[in-house]
Amino acid sequence: MANLSDTSAAAPAQLRYPGKVPIFYLPSAAGGQSGPAATRSKYNLVLLFVEGGEQATKYLQVLSAIHRDILAEAARVMAVVALPLDEVRAQSERLGIPFTLLADEEAETTTRMLGENAHAALCVADRYGVIYYLEVVPSTGDLPDVQAVLDWLEFVQIQCPE
Repeated sequence: MANLSDTSAAAPAQLRYPGKVPIFYLPSAAGGQSGPAATRSKYNLVLLFVEGGEQATKYLQVLSAIHRDILAEAARVMAVVALPLDEVRAQSERLGIPFTLLADEEAETTTRMLGENAHAALCVADRYGVIYYLEVVPSTGDLPDVQAVLDWLEFVQIQCPE
């Protein structure tokens, strides 16, 4: 009989609503490693998971276009892209992405966070990592319109002003 207090066999951290954004670190296009912990207790967080490809490029560009509005809501964006670091770095430079891009070359973190059948997600969390909005979808093309990001960030600011 298993000891119910034993957490050694627990499932790996996964994005879930309700819940908190799990802490993880991946290589950053800007250099070094980064992850959600970089924003904790300082900023609300828009956490995006995307596959590589044209749909991801378009979504990142649209998110870049509203980046100033996101900053105005005391938030930061972190996007996990399922591509090798050199490709993520080139994409960041080519598109002039103003937020953190993280490389998940083998999509291991993406799979761990989203589950086996999902390859994209949009998450909005407060400065303490509490998830207010989470949409996990089969592919990047199924992600919600980026206006949802601004709507949810405004809601989070109302709930947790500082």
